[in-house]
Amino acid sequence: MKNEIELKLLIAPEEVRRFLRHPLIKALTRQKLPPQRLLSIYYDTPHCTLHQQRIALRLRRSGRRWIQTVKTEGSVTAGLHERPEWECDTTKDTLVFDALPDPVIREFFADEQLQQALQPLFVTQFARTRRMLELLSGDIVECSIDRGEIRAGDDRLPICEVEFELKSGEPLRLFEFALSLQETLPLKLENVSKAERGYQLVTHTALIPVKAKTPELEKSLSVRDTFVRILQSCMTHLQANEEGVVRGDDPEFVHQMRVALRRARSAVRVFSSILSSEKTEVIREELQWLANALNGARNWDVFVLTTLPPILTAFPDHQGLAWLHSHSATIREHANAQARDAVIAPRYQRFLLTLGAWVCILTKPEPIPIEAAESGETDLTRFTIAILQKRHRQLKKRGKHVTALSPAERHAVRIAAKKLRYAAEFFSSLYLDKRTRRYIGALAALQDVLGAFNDSATTITLLQEITSKEDMATHQHPEGIVLGWVQGANHARLAELAQTWEAFVERKPFWE
Repeated sequence: MKNEIELKLLIAPEEVRRFLRHPLIKALTRQKLPPQRLLSIYYDTPHCTLHQQRIALRLRRSGRRWIQTVKTEGSVTAGLHERPEWECDTTKDTLVFDALPDPVIREFFADEQLQQALQPLFVTQFARTRRMLELLSGDIVECSIDRGEIRAGDDRLPICEVEFELKSGEPLRLFEFALSLQETLPLKLENVSKAERGYQLVTHTALIPVKAKTPELEKSLSVRDTFVRILQSCMTHLQANEEGVVRGDDPEFVHQMRVALRRARSAVRVFSSILSSEKTEVIREELQWLANALNGARNWDVFVLTTLPPILTAFPDHQGLAWLHSHSATIREHANAQARDAVIAPRYQRFLLTLGAWVCILTKPEPIPIEAAESGETDLTRFTIAILQKRHRQLKKRGKHVTALSPAERHAVRIAAKKLRYAAEFFSSLYLDKRTRRYIGALAALQDVLGAFNDSATTITLLQEITSKEDMATHQHPEGIVLGWVQGANHARLAELAQTWEAFVERKPFWE
């Protein structure tokens, strides 16, 4: 068994020649390895049993040699794939399981029914161009360019990607090297393996928005390693929705990318006491840049798709409202185009590579500041309780008499609720019980109501943006109807706010 560590990047076919002639590639090449033509046959049951268990099984032909490979679930962060794999020689169409060294994997494949159900599911076939590189740091990297296709029946998917496989050295160097290349080459990080793309082809999986997953934590983790896991979960959440922003028309993709960014920003704030301010400043700036690029799309999505429809239903003959809807829809299309431009921009790829490099830096041992050790910031349980208790108190203080607060004060309550919820979700796997779920549920309900008030405030801002450029008198002043509608809804929503606030206050903190 070996642990494969590689950085995957997509490259356009027309850029391959320029990549191979890049001064860095030429200068660092220590050996041009023989080109390969690789045929891989992936096996699974008709119901994709292996895939459900996060196992990949393939037979690969390289020259006259057939190699069986079993891979199990590892981790993927910003295009860096780390996973265990087992290889052994075999012959065409012959699967062998007795030689698997791992007893758990061997026992899994010992099931005779499983073995009988295994069949070829899809094929990858590509030409591989290889270079062995020695980076300036001395790290050894095998650089491969794969060009070909994935086939499943009559369906096809093209392959054109770069892989940097670490042979010796540190994963950090892969990101640093990719960042140097990305300055002049349009490289895009790829979190999805060829096998995963093959399964998507077989199952015809639709592109759907992906929500955040709770990071799995153990109390034995250091505070630093806890932050790394949380940040990795935020990055996975972010990248899982980027293709939907570029290719899809579901506004939920933009929303989920924004949620991932907010969670990442919240994590940086939660752990700021153990992080170098110098290193985090660049990350903060890029998180803010991307959030700003997506904010317009989300705001206009809500206005056009959620706020206006019930008003249009109530006033079907108002021509001014019809104009406002049409005009807003045009602005929304422009805002979504700006969001797509940000996600496909080289700056976004540099941001992801920088995040990946930062994760590698954070996983390296580092001396603990004396003040952090003395304050208990290195003990995860003490750290967690201190963070949650502080944010819980802040929310309860800000939320007193919540229904009587001004819009600005209510917005501050919403921000406090959001900060507490993200922190509670980050650490919730340390407290797996009903009380945890109920507390976070009450907090989520409160945040939803406060979010509706915030949408109303955003509506006012968007209307002001339109009225500053348009003569609303010529359109029968539709903004007056919209303002009256949202203000009336806010008044009616006060009772719901009072109820959700009381429901939250009654919940006992799960960390106590």
